[in-house]
Amino acid sequence: MTLDDAESEFSSLATHKAVSAHKPLRLAALFSHPIQYFAPLFRALAARPEVDLTVYYCSRQGVDEYKDAEFGTNVKWDTPLLDGYKYRFLTNWRHTRTVGGFLSLVNPSIVRELGRERYDAVLIHGYSHLTDWLAILAARLVGTAILYHSESSLTYDSRVRRPFHVQFIKPRLLRFLFRHVARFLAIGTLNRKFYLHYGAKPEYIYHVPYAVDNEYFASKAGEFRLQRNVIRTTMGINTSDIVFLFAAKMTPKKAPLELLQAYGQMGQMQGKTLIMVGDGRIRSQAEAYVRENELSNVHFVGFVNQSELPRYYAISDVFIRPDGLYVGDWGLTVNEAMACGLAIISTDAIGATVDLVKDGENGMIVKYGDLNQLSRAMQWMVSNPGICREMGTRSFEIISGWSYKQCAEGVVQALNSLKASEKES
Repeated sequence: MTLDDAESEFSSLATHKAVSAHKPLRLAALFSHPIQYFAPLFRALAARPEVDLTVYYCSRQGVDEYKDAEFGTNVKWDTPLLDGYKYRFLTNWRHTRTVGGFLSLVNPSIVRELGRERYDAVLIHGYSHLTDWLAILAARLVGTAILYHSESSLTYDSRVRRPFHVQFIKPRLLRFLFRHVARFLAIGTLNRKFYLHYGAKPEYIYHVPYAVDNEYFASKAGEFRLQRNVIRTTMGINTSDIVFLFAAKMTPKKAPLELLQAYGQMGQMQGKTLIMVGDGRIRSQAEAYVRENELSNVHFVGFVNQSELPRYYAISDVFIRPDGLYVGDWGLTVNEAMACGLAIISTDAIGATVDLVKDGENGMIVKYGDLNQLSRAMQWMVSNPGICREMGTRSFEIISGWSYKQCAEGVVQALNSLKASEKES
């Protein structure tokens, strides 16, 4: 071997080592079905050179049209759900198009995938389905680190009465599960407290803020805002009114009837309008309540797909979340409304309220179930339109720091900490 050959071989070896040192960490993510709020996160992660991401889906719900029992209508989301990242659909042994209870998703092939691919880590979103547990078992068997992600909060456990056997089993099950989780991904303050309560170590919890596509919603709302007065006039809404917006499924847990009661307590106060976006089994009951109580300026829009939601954000001033029964819910519509520049009125039982709503700054926080307080908050907004709209501007500023960029960064930090731990061991 000549000196030149030796130098060439040494250079090649050094280059190989440099590439190996920067080899991306291979991450699998398991989700029940494509979800409009997670697709942008997957794209953000796929764009990071440190991550080689593959997403596994247990169902085609959302990509294929399906019957949403709570909306009471067929749904197919009109935003791209599968672009910009690698994904695979797993065969579901339960031949159903909708995601439901524990046994609605039975996808044994996740065991084979994790065993064959030997990822550096697998991200598990909750433990609600059998396939989640199959993935957890497979990851433990092959030595794949588990990243755990959920929307859970202690607030939900404290306010919802559960059967005794659930109260007995759940804490023990979670503490068992969390002993096998390498890193926890906290979407916010209440979620972090949930992990800590069930045994997670603080140093293993990483901030992965629950986000929406702020840029998309701000841009679309900006386009519709140019037609704000025209859209309002077409709908029969006074251009100077303070417009309250409700956007959720018309089900009891979303509290549309309670909102209508609070709105009715405002009496004949002028300068107010309420838009109800959404559909569901109690919509007819809500419409009947409006007629029977002769509530003025209430508009029922029905189900609106993702691309059309910014139209209603753009013509509104205040977004309202009156619910809290299903307080495991973060409330991503709060994020959307803030990205569109709306003030917020939200109950203290909504996860997003704790992190995103600054009382008196970008909105008002009311006690869950206190309809008098909710009504007074709405009256205040109508009486102070200038401050109300300044709150909307503040919402936009706050939500700018709560994005998919920060979310992807949190996941990468969790992965890097796993890599650092391996080196130390």
